Amino acid sequence: MNEEAMNLRISARSSLAQGFAPFNYSRAKHAINFGYGLPDPMMFSQLAWPDAFDPDTGVAPTDLPQYTDAMGLPELRTKLAQRYGVQHEEVILTGGASQALQLLAEACLDPGDVVLTEDPSYLGALRIFSIMGATILQLGMSAEGVDLDELETTLRRNGRVKLFYTTPAFHNPTGRQISRAHMARVAAMLAQHGVALVQDLVYSELPYNDIADWLPPGGNVINVHSISKVAGPGLRVGWVLADSDVINRLAHLKCDGGVSPIASNIVLSLLQSDALDTHIARLRQHYRARRDSMHTLLQGSGLCEPKYLVPSGGFSFWVRLAPGIQAETFIEAARCEHDVHLVHGRHYGPRSCQQVRLCFSYLPMNVIEEGLARLDKLHARQYGRSL
Repeated sequence: MNEEAMNLRISARSSLAQGFAPFNYSRAKHAINFGYGLPDPMMFSQLAWPDAFDPDTGVAPTDLPQYTDAMGLPELRTKLAQRYGVQHEEVILTGGASQALQLLAEACLDPGDVVLTEDPSYLGALRIFSIMGATILQLGMSAEGVDLDELETTLRRNGRVKLFYTTPAFHNPTGRQISRAHMARVAAMLAQHGVALVQDLVYSELPYNDIADWLPPGGNVINVHSISKVAGPGLRVGWVLADSDVINRLAHLKCDGGVSPIASNIVLSLLQSDALDTHIARLRQHYRARRDSMHTLLQGSGLCEPKYLVPSGGFSFWVRLAPGIQAETFIEAARCEHDVHLVHGRHYGPRSCQQVRLCFSYLPMNVIEEGLARLDKLHARQYGRSL
């Protein structure tokens, strides 16, 4: 390493980012990792994938290999506007939901500003807001959603709150469905203080019981969606629905040549046919069966307390470790001795130190069964529990 390279200074944001491990899908493929909420790759082949250069979508073939608008492929924006009942200018395409959250953070936050969310909350969002220099305050959560009394007190006492982030359908990591009525009360309370409500709705197409019903965009409500959970994350296509002035601000922050028109054309073709909706119905049955199988396994396991919320959507269970388990010691031993990976609950929120997220979407059921068996053996060895 030369002297010039050694003396390079890095930004405050880059310094903050060093505290988070980069996403490593390649490593995830070679371990029993219960922490990653990835789609089941075996389901990708069940989707009738269209030709990426399909001219029947209405996009000129000469436009597909070219740059596109900062707002995204116009034809796809129009189709999404029709799907969600909003105006064309109220839609912007992003490189997945993660870029959407990054753009919203850049648009709303200065270092030291406050982001509110529940405890627990989605790791990826916590990372994005932290790297942007925000102060994150995580509030208590009941069966209905965020504690409204705590929210009101926090808003009244803290003048630097800029946005509230949540995943109401279905909450990550708890799998809880938060009602539209509750979110309407949250939005109204936030609006009184000039605070944005960001609803991350990437799981909204995957209810396993009743159809999910979420608060529509508009006013201080900003909704984030993605194709990742229902088609494939490799497409890297997400979108934000919000008032046109918010969308315009996000477009000015996009410094790329637009989301890939080729990937966008695939999504457009899926939406113009019934292929995607047919596939979504198939996914609901598939993941519901996975959820039920995981529930059965957990009920026979000594790993966690037997009472937990059975998720009504999404990709994971949120469970409290059995009494007596020292979470950090147990998680480290599981990784080192059994190649089973769990994420400590404290990373999801300071009140969640005895919880872990157990994802059921990605791993085959025989691997899930093997992973839980290894954890039970570790529990028995460490704490003397008979199998």
